[in-house]
Amino acid sequence: MRFILKTGLAMLLLLSCEHALGKDPNVLLFTIDSCRADRFGLYGGRADTTPSIDRWSRLGTVFTNAYSTSAWTAPGLVSILTGLHPPAHGINNRDRMGSPELVTLPKIMRDRGYSVPNLNFFTFAPYYRNLGLGRVERRYFGKSEGEELLNWLGEYSSEKPFFLWYHTTMVHQPYDPGDTRLPAPRRELHKSPGIKAAMTGAIVPRGSAVFRQEDRPVLERLYDAELSRVDRLFQQMLDLLEKGGHLADTLIILTADHGEELLDHGFVGHASTSLYAQLYEEFIRIPLVVVWPGHVPVGSRADLVNQPDILPSALRLSMIDPPPGIEGRDLFADHVETRPLFFESVIAGNQTSKEQETVWVRAVREGNVKYITRQSDFGGGELYRLDIDPGEERDRAEDEPDLARRLARQLAARFGQWSQDPPDNQHHSSSQEGKCPVIYTPEDSAQLTYETYTGSLLFDWRGDLQSRYLIEYDIGTGTHHVEGVYEVDGNHQVLGPFPKELWGNLKAWNPFKIRVSPKTEPRCWSEWIEFGF
Repeated sequence: MRFILKTGLAMLLLLSCEHALGKDPNVLLFTIDSCRADRFGLYGGRADTTPSIDRWSRLGTVFTNAYSTSAWTAPGLVSILTGLHPPAHGINNRDRMGSPELVTLPKIMRDRGYSVPNLNFFTFAPYYRNLGLGRVERRYFGKSEGEELLNWLGEYSSEKPFFLWYHTTMVHQPYDPGDTRLPAPRRELHKSPGIKAAMTGAIVPRGSAVFRQEDRPVLERLYDAELSRVDRLFQQMLDLLEKGGHLADTLIILTADHGEELLDHGFVGHASTSLYAQLYEEFIRIPLVVVWPGHVPVGSRADLVNQPDILPSALRLSMIDPPPGIEGRDLFADHVETRPLFFESVIAGNQTSKEQETVWVRAVREGNVKYITRQSDFGGGELYRLDIDPGEERDRAEDEPDLARRLARQLAARFGQWSQDPPDNQHHSSSQEGKCPVIYTPEDSAQLTYETYTGSLLFDWRGDLQSRYLIEYDIGTGTHHVEGVYEVDGNHQVLGPFPKELWGNLKAWNPFKIRVSPKTEPRCWSEWIEFGF
């Protein structure tokens, strides 16, 4: 059943009266990984890429100048959930954990009496501890990404309102939407080294692949095809909400963790995939749409907004007072002050090595003017006027030195020294320098399917990209048993993809166990983790 727009004065009055009588709305926060705004139809992209989201967005407020706080996932998502910028919430570098005292949307909503499921598989990572998310509810997961969301909504029948945060990684590299959605045969696409790298690698370090100018439209088509998958999932979600009679009672917020480069400035990806953070518009301009018919104005807003504004806005719409000390603003207040926006990213995002932890890129946007500086600039930086140069192609710092200096002083006042000490509420994870690696992926006791990593095995652990590691494995039992050790470079490995036929045979070798150590003496082994198929 397709999503049907129910309009009319009687419906709006009914919705308003129910809320006035104290009925708490459901709140559904739908975030998309690596999602730049300009590929949606509603933001000027192709009309056939996101038809369902475009249609739904007409029921609420579209923010045309919404921004992330960073160029990688964890700082942006935690800014959404806390109403704070990264220097305040503390998740602005590899393997940070926020303080248990952080006030977050999941904690607030649970205290209010909401059901708060956790359907995000990646939240075992240290960044997301202490946010009040609870354990991942794996019984809802199926063979394909998105099934967990649909399965949970399909079962929901409680009178208790829900706060549901769902983060999809469909658009994240590698860009491989499946054979039926490719713009050309796979063999032809792979003739370009750059396209092949973007289609097969979750991480493509800047300079490791050669892209041609003619690759850009191909990358855009691949990216759009992945975004269309998100659009279809979003439509299925709306259909289930309507079928269950929950759509009219649900505040839905669609946004992203950060954007994504598609050769705009010479490469692809973002900080954690290219290992080279940048803060141009394609990295930080994100979608933000808020819909709750009868409660949220219909139309578009062009004022500058960013991720910390989402928490107070969602709470006010839910008739909950925002906590003191947050940095975001209620976007639906009678008067919303204009202010500059600040951005920062550690150089390689989630893949930042210990030696890189003090290498930053930072930026400020004030009206239509934007200033970007890197630690290596030694006081210099790039200045752009976005109203006449939206692609940030002409650096005006030498033409307008007084303006550049003023914005540089703003950045210095905001962030202080380049070598930034952690704030009081910032903690490293339990795996810090001098301790053994901690395996993040796969999670202990995970049951992997072909769809989990698109036919591949993904191993990821705390460590350095430049170091050499040993992976010890112990697979199977009895006649189906093998064990050994092999060496790898860096803290990330992808095996595969394997044919589906071979994947099905892996069950005979369960269980699979691995552990990791730097190739140093003495060895420093991680805990064993066990997974199966």
